[in-house]
Amino acid sequence: MTNKQIANAFDELANLLELHEENEFKIKSYRNAYITLRKLDSPLSELPDSEIKTIKGIGPAISGRIRELLDSGTMQALEEARAKTPPGVVEMLDINGFGPKKVRAVWQEMGIESIGELWYACNENRLVEYKGFGLKTQQDLRNRLEYYQRSKGKLHCDAAAAIAEEVCQIIAQALPGAFVAPVGELRRKNPVVAAVEILVGYNGELSAAFSTENLRLDVENTPVYQALTKDNTPITLYKCLAEEFGSKLFQYAGPAPFIEAFVAAQPGVSFKSLRTEQEVFEKARLPYVVPELRDHPQALAWAQKDQLPSLVTAEDLVGVLHVHTTWSDGLHSLEQMCERARDLGYRYIGITDHSKSAFYANGLQPDRLLAQWDAIDQLNEKMGSFKILKGIESDILNDGNLDYDDALLARFDFVIASVHSNLKMSIEKATERVVRAIENPYTTILGHPTGRLLLSREGYPLDWDAVFDACQRCNVAIELNAHPYRLDIDYTLIPRAMDLGIPISINPDAHSLDGLEHVQYGLQIARKGGLTAAACFNAHLPEQWTKK
Repeated sequence: MTNKQIANAFDELANLLELHEENEFKIKSYRNAYITLRKLDSPLSELPDSEIKTIKGIGPAISGRIRELLDSGTMQALEEARAKTPPGVVEMLDINGFGPKKVRAVWQEMGIESIGELWYACNENRLVEYKGFGLKTQQDLRNRLEYYQRSKGKLHCDAAAAIAEEVCQIIAQALPGAFVAPVGELRRKNPVVAAVEILVGYNGELSAAFSTENLRLDVENTPVYQALTKDNTPITLYKCLAEEFGSKLFQYAGPAPFIEAFVAAQPGVSFKSLRTEQEVFEKARLPYVVPELRDHPQALAWAQKDQLPSLVTAEDLVGVLHVHTTWSDGLHSLEQMCERARDLGYRYIGITDHSKSAFYANGLQPDRLLAQWDAIDQLNEKMGSFKILKGIESDILNDGNLDYDDALLARFDFVIASVHSNLKMSIEKATERVVRAIENPYTTILGHPTGRLLLSREGYPLDWDAVFDACQRCNVAIELNAHPYRLDIDYTLIPRAMDLGIPISINPDAHSLDGLEHVQYGLQIARKGGLTAAACFNAHLPEQWTKK
């Protein structure tokens, strides 16, 4: 092991001991060892134990732990500290500027055990109520977490799209006349993207695109270029001639099974040197298959039979549901959220602040709920034809019951039922809990059905046959939570829901004005699953909803 690796082991041990509020003297000695060892010139691996013990601040106990690391690559004390700490909490200690005391606070006081859960808590303004976490601190932490996630490899679709857009603009400005577009998983609108890949159609050198720190060439292996953005996000560039841009765009969009089946169905036909992607389909005498649908197993068959579904579009969505305000844990007021939804072109909004059991999110006790309804009534009078619906995101309790009694639940315009607590369930427990909530006569929509956080937390397991059966029997829609960290229900389940006549509601789970625009990510995922406007819950007016 190198001196740096050994020093880092002591730094981690000190952080973990501080996290568990253990002996302060030990913590200080391990921190001093970290500082000393990382500055040491001589490799520890080449020093005898007698000499290691003479290093300032390194006594017999610490030198013994150094020997452990040198001989075995592990340290028992460190392994013991890791063993009693959730892996996600250990990972939080890697966040620059987020020390053990704050990590302990979010873990012990808020029940947060992963980077993704922490980011989501920031997004939902959960930290501002706790000591030491103001709005500014929360925003700073959120920025640090976003950078950390980008540096790990895989990206959420929103982050990948923003990076690709910036890189495409850099290339287009540097290479006038170039054709530039994202390809791969990003072009197919996948929920998670393993690499930011971009195709450049240009009859010349690409060197001008790498002339600033905003995009630096790392490795050139023509026609593939590996580059880095200013914050070291890796980018893969594919170069082709401008006149073959369409052929290459189709090829690099993927996925491989679709491309292979497409080509195999057209023996002897060449799809080379085509300027646009549409020309590829025209040459195959097939209707154009949008990239996001190409992961669907039926996409090519539908095209061959001229039976491609008319996928839901942004223009089809007439209402926006699952919206939080300052009445619970939102950043903006009821009036601000409603005005923004109206300005975005929606005809109605469904306000769904948290229910009373969501104490962590300033959930609404009945008296505050009634006060909110009065505020909604007054605002409805001001906003003309734009309609504000009185909804709630009701916690599904451990036994599957909903928050509030039936008399109060009956007075809502609609109810989104969601699991927020005790997520570590067996498939039997999770399914029983969710099905019971679906069967509640006042449940309108099952919210983020698995509770997953992409790249951070797997959803709880569900028996989907039982869940779909309950939704079908009880006329309950299923949410496609459009937040890019959730995108839950998974798009691969949408075809089954549609076959059973279960509507899918594309909901932003908005906690701010900007959050309303998360609908775009849900729309992408809905289209990947083949969702049509007819099967989309919020593509219909409330009076058109199927009632229980």
